[in-house]
Formats: sequence, structure tokens, C-alpha cells
Amino acid sequence: MKQRKVNASKELLAIHTAVFLFGGAGLFAKLIPMSALLLTLGRALFSSLALYMFIHFKKYSLRFHRMRDYFWNIIAGVFLTIHWIFFILSIQVSTVYIGTITFATYPMFVMVLEPRVFKEKFEPCHLFSLIMIAIGIAYLIPAFELNNTTTLGIIYGLISSFSYALLGMINRKLSLSYDSVVITLYEQTVVTLILTLAISLFQIPLGHGNTFDFISLIIYGVVFTALAHSLYIHGLKKVKTQIASIISVLEPIYSIFLAILFLHERLAIQEVIATVMILLAVFVAMIPEKN
Repeated sequence: MKQRKVNASKELLAIHTAVFLFGGAGLFAKLIPMSALLLTLGRALFSSLALYMFIHFKKYSLRFHRMRDYFWNIIAGVFLTIHWIFFILSIQVSTVYIGTITFATYPMFVMVLEPRVFKEKFEPCHLFSLIMIAIGIAYLIPAFELNNTTTLGIIYGLISSFSYALLGMINRKLSLSYDSVVITLYEQTVVTLILTLAISLFQIPLGHGNTFDFISLIIYGVVFTALAHSLYIHGLKKVKTQIASIISVLEPIYSIFLAILFLHERLAIQEVIATVMILLAVFVAMIPEKN
């Protein structure tokens, strides 16, 4: 019994470490002076290489049982591309806070879409969460003008959030048949291929970076993406998904704390109120309804 508790503690620590790394990932969008496309490409490339080595070491199978699963993984890769690009754009045009807190609203889209896609019952308690999240987002908008950087950051963040919700629903279906690390590898490989082709065909300007920036990009991909995903998935072996989801609510809190510490960002009182409303709504949505 004691050994089991020790093991569970290690898995719980893995979840917390992964969520902390996810929270720190947003800082790279501000710290590395590269375009959102190059940051996304580098993140996907170095992360997928690290994940491939991990999968090769663990001897996981890379084969899917059905051809349509390859198709759905490609679609998931497209949504991941959109999610990462707009998440980075949201932070670059505004702040780490705006990018992470708007991304944290993705359960709002999941609550609306999942009952329709999976033919499930809409939980009445989710209505409260939807209203709270909507009010929180509205409270953040300083002006309904696209030339306002905060408003633009919120729009980009919501696009990122919506695409992540669609990605999550595809992953929910695929994870019933395949290991999550393998699914993640395929999706990030698709991101790498899409952006490589797009940059090559359309000759998109990528911005500049020095040696330190590229080292930071490698750390972004290997540690804050591949390692974070691996730790999170490893933790799910003995930590309930519901508990892991609740711990994930800490991600924007970690991100905000790190942005204040390293980037000297400051929150206005209305941003603090909006944050409390949004995170409370997300937390309530993750609590299962008792029968």
C-alpha cells in the first residue's frame, strides 16, 4: 500500500511538472524574436524529433489500425498548427497573460461542441460556466477595435482556443485506440510538414535570430513541449484524468506568475477579476456531476 502511494505521488509530480512547463511555454513567444511561423515550425520539429526518440526507446508501434485514423491525425495536425500559430500571435501582439487566459477558455467551446459531436447530454451546470467565461472575456476587452493590440490578442487567443477544442475532440476519439505519445508525434510531424511546405512555396519572411535564439527554440521544443507532453501522459497512468484536468487549471496561473517574474508584466484590477471568473468557471466545468 505504501509503495503504491509513493508511485502515485511520482505520477502526480509528473503531472504538476508538465503543467508548469506548459505554463512556461508562453514566455518563449515573447523572449525569442522570431515570427509565429518560425517559432511554431521549430517547436514542432524539435519536439517531434524528441518524441520519436522516446517512442523508439519505448518500442511503441507507429502503425494505425485503420486508414481513416491517419486521415483524422492529419486533420488534428492542421488544428494543432492553427492553435500554436494563433497562440503565439496572441502573445506577440499583446501579452503572455492575454494569450494564456484566452486559451484557457477552450472548455467553453468543448462544452458546446462535445454534446453535438458525441451525442451526449448537455450538463446544466455547464451553462453557468459558459456565462461566466463569456462575461470574463468581455470584461477583458478594452475596446471593440481591431487596431487595439489587447483586443487583437484576445481574438487570436480565442481562435487558438477554438482550434484546440476541435483538436481535443479528435484526440479523444483516437486515444481510445492508440497511445497518446504516438498520436502527438504524428500531429506534430504534420505541423512540421505543413509549415515547411507553406514557407517554401510562399517564401514567407520568418524574421531573424542569433545562436542563443535557436538554442532557446530547441529548449522550447524539447523541454517545454516534448518533455511536458511525455510527463503529462506518463502521469495519467496512475492519476485520474479528472484530477489531471483540474491540475491543468494551474497552467495559466503558472504562466501569469512567470510573466510577472521574468517579463515584468502587470495585471490591472479588471484583468484579475476576469481571471478569477474564467478559472472558476473552468474549474466548475471540470467537476463531474454526481448521480
